[in-house]
Amino acid sequence: MDAVERHNDMSLREFSAWAGQQAKRLAANFGLDSQADRDLFALAQTVKLGEEVGELHAEVLGAIRYCRADKVDQYTNETLAGELADVMVCTMLLAQIFDVDLAGAVAGKIGFLDERRF
Repeated sequence: MDAVERHNDMSLREFSAWAGQQAKRLAANFGLDSQADRDLFALAQTVKLGEEVGELHAEVLGAIRYCRADKVDQYTNETLAGELADVMVCTMLLAQIFDVDLAGAVAGKIGFLDERRF
């Protein structure tokens, strides 16, 4: 079983646990261990999230063919899926840095939206 198959259909709780390990690994790679370092890590991760959202913007524009004609062929469902995944990973890492229960927050938001029923 390859890595993709191993993580297919991962729950938000499992995703959160994975992101927690990734955040620890990244923090160790950059030598971050104090509160000030955590704040720097959070800022860096927020910038990374902004970068990934920008790349997602480009993918959406490409998916609706709102781009230069010579770039249309570089946008596919697979590249769009990859950018959506990047945004999710960056968001989950940021949640881990701030010790936010994102799985619980998403469940709460879905419950709120279900009750709101436009």
